[in-house]
Amino acid sequence: MDEIERTHETKLNGLREKKQRRAPQRQILGPVTNLPQKMGDPVTNLSKYNLTDSEHDALVNGLHHVYPPEKLDQPQFICNMEYFYARLLNVRTAYQHYEQKPSTEAVRHQLTSVQLSAASELRETANSFRKVAQSELKKIGAEHRKTFSTLRSLAKNKSIIITRPDKGRGVVIMDREDYVEKMNAILDDRSAFTLINYDPTLDTENELIKFLLVLKKEGFISDQEHKLASPSGSRPARIYGVPKLHKKRENYPLRPVMSATKTVAYGLGKMLANRLNTLRTSPYMIKDRFDFVRKIRKLELGDKKMISFDVTSLFTKVPLTYTIDLILDKMYPTCSSMCKYKQRSRLCEKCRNRSDFQHLLRLATSKTHFIFDKKMYVQHNGVAMGAPLAPIIADIFMSHLEESLMDHLKQIGVCEWYRYVDDTFVLVEPTTKVENVIKILNNFHPSITFTHQLETNGSLPFLDVWVTRSPETKTFQTAVYRKETFTGLMIKWDSFVPGSYKKGSIVTLINRALASCSTYSSLATEFENIRQIGLHNGYPLSFLDTRIGIGLSKHLKISVTRGTTIVGCEKKQMYIEIPYAGSATDSFKKKLSRIAGKNRPDLDVRFFARPPSSVQIFFNTKDTIPKYLQSNNVYSVKCSNCGDIYVGETERQAIRRLWEHGAPKSLLKERLIYLDQSTTTNHEETDADEPSPTEPTRRKCQYLKKTTRIRSTPYPKPETLRCPTSVRLKNQRTNAPTTNTHLKQKKPNDEKENNDNKKQSNESSLSRHQKETGHQIDWERFKVVWHDSDGYRLQVKESLVIKAYETKLNKTTHSVPMLIFPEGLPPNMIPDPNSNTSQPPKNI
Repeated sequence: MDEIERTHETKLNGLREKKQRRAPQRQILGPVTNLPQKMGDPVTNLSKYNLTDSEHDALVNGLHHVYPPEKLDQPQFICNMEYFYARLLNVRTAYQHYEQKPSTEAVRHQLTSVQLSAASELRETANSFRKVAQSELKKIGAEHRKTFSTLRSLAKNKSIIITRPDKGRGVVIMDREDYVEKMNAILDDRSAFTLINYDPTLDTENELIKFLLVLKKEGFISDQEHKLASPSGSRPARIYGVPKLHKKRENYPLRPVMSATKTVAYGLGKMLANRLNTLRTSPYMIKDRFDFVRKIRKLELGDKKMISFDVTSLFTKVPLTYTIDLILDKMYPTCSSMCKYKQRSRLCEKCRNRSDFQHLLRLATSKTHFIFDKKMYVQHNGVAMGAPLAPIIADIFMSHLEESLMDHLKQIGVCEWYRYVDDTFVLVEPTTKVENVIKILNNFHPSITFTHQLETNGSLPFLDVWVTRSPETKTFQTAVYRKETFTGLMIKWDSFVPGSYKKGSIVTLINRALASCSTYSSLATEFENIRQIGLHNGYPLSFLDTRIGIGLSKHLKISVTRGTTIVGCEKKQMYIEIPYAGSATDSFKKKLSRIAGKNRPDLDVRFFARPPSSVQIFFNTKDTIPKYLQSNNVYSVKCSNCGDIYVGETERQAIRRLWEHGAPKSLLKERLIYLDQSTTTNHEETDADEPSPTEPTRRKCQYLKKTTRIRSTPYPKPETLRCPTSVRLKNQRTNAPTTNTHLKQKKPNDEKENNDNKKQSNESSLSRHQKETGHQIDWERFKVVWHDSDGYRLQVKESLVIKAYETKLNKTTHSVPMLIFPEGLPPNMIPDPNSNTSQPPKNI
């Protein structure tokens, strides 16, 4: 009996020791030295505010962490289901004609038996999911009620800023005064930024729309390019800063990042990026860290020295006018004749192309305006990090630098040169002096400054890859490199997100290890580091070992044999969003897939589960877009006299829709002024042919007004030619129906009556209410009720508000057919259009 007990005790002790070895030790091993590297605290407090233990615990999981809510977002769920049904069966109905009918008239829908059956099945499935999901969320969400209260309390503290670090994941807390002071120090650089005293969003959008239409008619851009570049519902960009925790000696400077989504030139930047992609290619440029690893492993070791170079603030320091001229010289060389100062209609084809493309580049770069701390700026030099053109402009400039200096650099001993944006890995001869290389690089342009780092003990980090000399194999060995500021933070196992998110986070680390590690020992070390990181974030050891085994097996299969892709009949894909509510989402997804396959087997419907909002939603470091410029929204306008409300929706700026309703332009125009009109600024590095960004927009549009009067196009397509009047009349007579050989003469009274009817039909409910009752509409205090990025879902949300609150100034009960949930939702689940506060748009 004692022997059996001793055997069991020995086994238990062995299991305990094994578990302790695998337990989260909050440290990982170095890539080469195998020395322990401690994983630091993810929360870095640089402020004077002292966090409590509960506040630290609420933030320690990171800003990307998702805590389960107590309620299902039912309005968004209903919008997604109505959207899914409308797209699945192509059920679309326009309700503009109901504006002219009595409000008491019932709206009837004529559906086929297939449509009725699908609607009934979808409604039953959706209601079942709503019931189960709400029950599950109520149970697990109650556990985090205190955490949400702590986060809301932190969000109300306006003396601090809570943001993410520049590199890696984590949470940084700064004093708001310190944050604003550091950002203002960056924006006070008048060689790159200009302070302006008005908001040019609407005028710039109008200018770009008109100019793109001219270029489309002339054939300079295609229909696809015009669709991509044309702006709608634009808003100012917003700039914010993220602290560089790895630069402690410099007192943690900020890296400016611009949120450029939905700006005037965002689509234009994407269109221009497609055209400029060929110019950014260079034999010295690498695609990513994996491309670098493949190239460095092929090199022989020799006795060459390793050096890495970095450009200080490349994006904000890149000379914009210099780079734009470089682009124009490569794409549209000037003609031999002097036609620079001629009108556009008199330019030759080469000069006109060059002038048009230059104007587009200027609109996409030096005329991008943004908000910070309720002030409006224009970045007229350099490019903003976050803009679509930023990496391409930087690459084109750096490629030109390499093309110009490489012969000279090779003469002084540079052997290999690998660059990724502003980081460069260089091999030089042992006799080469680094000072000479730095001198040549820094003398190329006064705006650009290079820094360097030498190898230490035969090793050098580059792009998160640790490069080491291997005298035994006479090659370079590589492994994964992590900075000292690495916190080990990743998606937590208990984060309320789909399992695919957690699986993807581990698979990314495994694939990075397999691609970066060149030896079995470094790969084994990195796999152990992945285990420690995963355990530190709450992942089960069995899950980690399984993913590592699968990843290694796939890597070996790919290395031995390359699979051939099977080409089949491709179906049209459709993506539908559903809410993530735990295990109920998986069964709900299967039922929806069965409904989609039964009704539309020709479609490949893919459902993706969107988790609830993360901790980041509480801490917004961007300026709020003024409600007059918010787009893709449901809005409400109230009558000052009777208090009746009108609810509408628009994908454009709210101010444009209000003007169409009859709002006075003079009143709302004042809301677009941000600064004192006496503010005046100057800036450097501007193009002589381009108007100053501080000039009124009327001056900007003068160039456009000349182009819109063009009578003939220099290089048109045949179908876009303008016909003479005689030819046009002849075509009209030829194409007219044979039964109407004589045109009916309109009487003056008939024409006046038709104009009156047309004017009356175009009147909105608000303008009719004013005209019929003499009441005044409270335009200034309109409210933004809801937002949505999709136009159809936006109309569903408008219908939900109208149905719930029975707004009297609306002539219809809904603007799109509510076929799955015709009863809508009760008012307590819908944003109130009567409240005095507008809903801020969600950050993108």
